[in-house]
Amino acid sequence: MITTEAVSYTIKLEPLVPETFANFGDVATRPSGMRRRYLPTAQDNAADAKTLSLWISSAATVASLPLRLAKLERHPYSAQTFVPLDTGSYLVVVCGARSDGRPDLGSLRAFVAASHQIITFARNVWHHPMTVLDRHMEFAVAMGMTGRDDDDVFYSLDAAVDVIAPAS
Repeated sequence: MITTEAVSYTIKLEPLVPETFANFGDVATRPSGMRRRYLPTAQDNAADAKTLSLWISSAATVASLPLRLAKLERHPYSAQTFVPLDTGSYLVVVCGARSDGRPDLGSLRAFVAASHQIITFARNVWHHPMTVLDRHMEFAVAMGMTGRDDDDVFYSLDAAVDVIAPAS
């Protein structure tokens, strides 16, 4: 596991809209009035991520703001899609990568997503593990897998990284 330099970051929570999330993946709303809603980034898989894995993930621990982050993760071989199965809001924290592949903490963004919003993290995008804000929620999660141990890469944060609510 890799660690960061000891620095401090404070990120203000912002609404999740497709335009502001576009550098990190896709945001889609549940289909309403249409038969299907395609998620283009969900197809962002390396050739060796041949096995599509679909599972239900439970985010039982409800977080409150301010929230100190402890780790980030990324998936080098596949995009990862989260479809909320319950009502509530959840936290989406992302950042780009530095030239050495480690998280670029200076590019951290934090969004609040509603239960009608489906998110897909693009391949190799650093993100915080799923965190719910209102109540317990379950998500359907889809991701291509290689079957190797490095389908999931975790990064421990030595830096103090806090997500805060915006001033009202």
